[in-house]
Amino acid sequence: MRLLALESATGAVAVAVASEEGVLVELTVRAARRHLELVHPLVAEALSLAGITVAELDGVAADVGPGLFSGIRVGVSAAKALAAARGLEVAGITSLEALAHGAVAAGAEPAEVVPVVDLRRGEVAWQVGGEVGHGPVARLLEELAGRRGLLFCGDGARRYAAELSGRAGRVAGEALATPPVASLSVLGVAALCGGRGIDPVELAPLYLREADARINWTTRHDSPARRGL
Repeated sequence: MRLLALESATGAVAVAVASEEGVLVELTVRAARRHLELVHPLVAEALSLAGITVAELDGVAADVGPGLFSGIRVGVSAAKALAAARGLEVAGITSLEALAHGAVAAGAEPAEVVPVVDLRRGEVAWQVGGEVGHGPVARLLEELAGRRGLLFCGDGARRYAAELSGRAGRVAGEALATPPVASLSVLGVAALCGGRGIDPVELAPLYLREADARINWTTRHDSPARRGL
């Protein structure tokens, strides 16, 4: 199994090539929203460093979100196109799953990890006990009431570190600010080897909320002044 993993759901663009033996190559660039510009050159470089061609791939994995709308679309679209062109199955891994795996791989206890992704507009997405939630940080803190010793990771955790630190635990460092592409690739290999791959047509993004453009349009057109026209 030789798998290409594409990570672009948050603030980084990253590509990895992995097999059942582990990660062969991983490349990460802090994107500053240059996801579309960077993803294809990184794929070419990662494959070259791994010494394989697209024709030798057995599967593709992509981070389906939640995170940045544009970043998610770039990664999911690239994975669907590449897999469809080669007749390969894909594995959709969430950014929360990849963050949690990365934290555990770094030494945290699974039960202690709470991945938190920034959704902008004052909202975050999180995963607690395998369940995904989203909303303001205050809602997450309500859900975690009474729990201590937690490790928060992800860009949402870092953005709201003041609210999270000391209340229920601590916030992980910069290495876990974005979903590690190594974890994405390991989870992708496990999914495909375990028979959980899907047709690329079925690969769908996990946004959790509407895009900012849709929110802004709805706000303008539902305003009292607009309704009075």
